[in-house]
Amino acid sequence: MEAELWGIVVAIFLGALIGLQREYTQQHIHLKRFAGFRTFILITFFGAILGYLGKGFDSLFVIIGFSGIIVLTIVSYILTYMREKSTSATTEVAAIMVYVLGVMCTTGNMQLAIIFGILIVAFLTFKERFHNFAKKMEKKEMMAVVKFALVSLVVLPILPNRDYSPSDIPGLTQIFESFGINSNFLSQLNVFNFHQIWLMVILVAGISFVGYFLVKLSGSKRGYGLIGFVGGLVSSTAVTLSMAGESKKNKKVYTPFVIAVIVAMSVMFIRIIFEVAIVNSSLLSIVLVPLIVMAILGFTASVILMKKDSKKGNLEKIEFKQPFALPPALKFGLFFALILFVSKIMQILFGSTGLYITSILSGLADVDAITLSMASLSKSGEISNFVATTSIILAAASNTMVKAGMAYFLGAKKFGKIILGISLLILAVGLLVLFLI
Repeated sequence: MEAELWGIVVAIFLGALIGLQREYTQQHIHLKRFAGFRTFILITFFGAILGYLGKGFDSLFVIIGFSGIIVLTIVSYILTYMREKSTSATTEVAAIMVYVLGVMCTTGNMQLAIIFGILIVAFLTFKERFHNFAKKMEKKEMMAVVKFALVSLVVLPILPNRDYSPSDIPGLTQIFESFGINSNFLSQLNVFNFHQIWLMVILVAGISFVGYFLVKLSGSKRGYGLIGFVGGLVSSTAVTLSMAGESKKNKKVYTPFVIAVIVAMSVMFIRIIFEVAIVNSSLLSIVLVPLIVMAILGFTASVILMKKDSKKGNLEKIEFKQPFALPPALKFGLFFALILFVSKIMQILFGSTGLYITSILSGLADVDAITLSMASLSKSGEISNFVATTSIILAAASNTMVKAGMAYFLGAKKFGKIILGISLLILAVGLLVLFLI
């Protein structure tokens, strides 16, 4: 009974939240629709009651209620069109959706209802920005969206979801045995799961995809901190290289460029946490604390620098590549598979020491591949959670030092020295925390 009561309370809250947004919009555009603040509350309340009475979406109560809401919204749309000649059906669609949210709250789907409700509010609130963004969208970006959808929703489901080893390739076992490598060793290298490998490609591409469009939406002159944040989702390396070039051109002003790079580096740590949480959440109990500490140190350093620097420079546009292209995705997939393969060999031959060496070397080029590889191996029980976490931290440290080196050797002297100093401090504290927990 208590769960149902909480469900009704949450339903009312979601109805109020979405209704408030709709009421706000109607007041500002001076166009009255059939549903506002109170009506949306009543609709979710209605859905929650029927969900509780019927105990499921297939209940006659819920179906009748849903049919009634559909009829109500259709009549509303016709009357509004006749009166205002408005073709917008946003409020009517939102009303149908909040009824479903109300039902979800009392049928065991309250957490999903909360997530969906917040997303609905976000979509409604940023409606104008989405429209403006669509107007500014280039053909190559639209093509990138279509390609990403194809590889995510079409290619992924048809890939086999099972582990393969080199011994599964006909004739390869005999070739390796002629070189003294036995079939038992080859069978242990069962790390090639094409479904999982492509899923990792989609995950990394998706993060970069979101980051690219955040840059597009926010613009490139909203401040160095914001550029560092959204740029870190796309490529912290791109931000570092861009800011190093800017520091060379503007040697008297260096603080804003430092802020962008440090924020981008800090976002990288948050990005790693996100990837680990998706692939193997059991690692979070170990990896979360050191990475959060490293991220907080980076953000704190950026805030201190922001307070010291009151001047706002003119930021040149940071050039990122198009949001999704198939060749880079395939390259990452091959690199990820290679890291899995090499990591497994090193683990068999040299134990955890081999994995640590692999992590440091792979981190020089890319931190996502080794993060996802270690998370996958630990999830399958191939390595311990501590070894996986240490490998991920070492890769992050290696990658961070590469960026610090780029800043030091490619940027202005003061810019490079500050980046190097902050990076060393972040890494020293992060590694210390890792070995203390």
